[in-house]
Amino acid sequence: MPRRALRLIVPVLLLALAACSSAQPSRSGPALVLGAIYPLSGPQSEGGHEEFGGVRAALQVARDQGVPGADRVRLQVEDVQTPDQAVAAVDRLIDRYHVPLIIGTYGSTLSAAAAARADQRHVVYWETGAVADQVTVGRQYVFRTVATGSSLGRMAVGFTQQVLLGAAGLAPAAARVAIVGVDDVYGQSVADAEEAGARAAGIQVVDRVRYSSYAYDPNAIAEEVAAARPDFLWDVSYLTDGIAIWRAMLDHRVPLRAAIGTSSAFCMDDFGRTLGAQAVGLYAADKPAGTVPSNALQPAARAQLAVARRAYRSVTGATDMPIPAVAGFVGGWVLAHDVLPAVHGQVTSDGLRDAADAVDVPGGMEINGGGAKFSLPGNPDAGQNLRTAAVVGQWQAVDQMKVVFPAAFAEAAPRLELSAPKFG
Repeated sequence: MPRRALRLIVPVLLLALAACSSAQPSRSGPALVLGAIYPLSGPQSEGGHEEFGGVRAALQVARDQGVPGADRVRLQVEDVQTPDQAVAAVDRLIDRYHVPLIIGTYGSTLSAAAAARADQRHVVYWETGAVADQVTVGRQYVFRTVATGSSLGRMAVGFTQQVLLGAAGLAPAAARVAIVGVDDVYGQSVADAEEAGARAAGIQVVDRVRYSSYAYDPNAIAEEVAAARPDFLWDVSYLTDGIAIWRAMLDHRVPLRAAIGTSSAFCMDDFGRTLGAQAVGLYAADKPAGTVPSNALQPAARAQLAVARRAYRSVTGATDMPIPAVAGFVGGWVLAHDVLPAVHGQVTSDGLRDAADAVDVPGGMEINGGGAKFSLPGNPDAGQNLRTAAVVGQWQAVDQMKVVFPAAFAEAAPRLELSAPKFG
């Protein structure tokens, strides 16, 4: 069946499965309805499906392992593509289904809107994938289990400083970097951290290009970057614009030593599939996929990763766990395994919030190599998981990305000879 046809059918199947789960008998009481908001159609649907599939796999594992109350959980799913739709979905889930918690969202612009609305209504918002720092800032009922955009930006800076500069024989003060970033909450979080990190490291940022993903000229962006004569490019794009901008860099023969993207473009499977050989050598800072080396995991997490892979295949049919799937699983597992069983009596938003504040999972105990410990109320980053994991991967062959940094997570050494773009 054509890939597009599958994408149109799968959202309907997922919604049907989520709805049917309420009909399953529960051994521990009446159904507990929780909301779920993901982009299951539209331009972010691939990642949305993968992340939501990870959540579903986590709930399935929790049921299979007899986690108290896991068999009660039913997800009421909302498919959204825009921030306005996300806000409307929050209101609908609260008003119609009286949910005490909403899980989502994959996309930062969707999450920023949905999380703000849920917080206004004093309902817990449980973010499993979106990285924009603004999602949790100033919120009392918002929790995020994955890395922030600023941490991914710092990862790109650290990799450049610790690996690429030495390989190029450049001192930080001699290195020139251009930042190209989409001008929204996601792009600002990553690019602001990159700019600040470069300043702290003594690296020159010779240009920062801001653009709208709805109206941009990739050729004009490439020409501006070329005029700045950078050694390195740090890119913060979405999939479609990231592909167009990188193709423009190649068309304009911009002489870079290396390029590092982040979580919504360079790391994605469709990026590698679409660009083929043109992607080889590029780097991407993101959350880990389902190939975390065993030495980065505690023994229990190693066993759990194998279980998670089987569960993900069972609920989605996919043989591998991509980055969003792992993020979704970790978010779903912390919720099902560590938070829900700690709420005694009626499950309310305040009870969930108190239980989340008490979570304390050491690093290396989650399948992504991280842990779980949320920053407490009163801190600027309240609700943010302080034990997240982030990595840098490299496309080392067509359709083959390998994690190369940091050392504890590395599957392979960086192929430095591939880093510079190849002009045909």
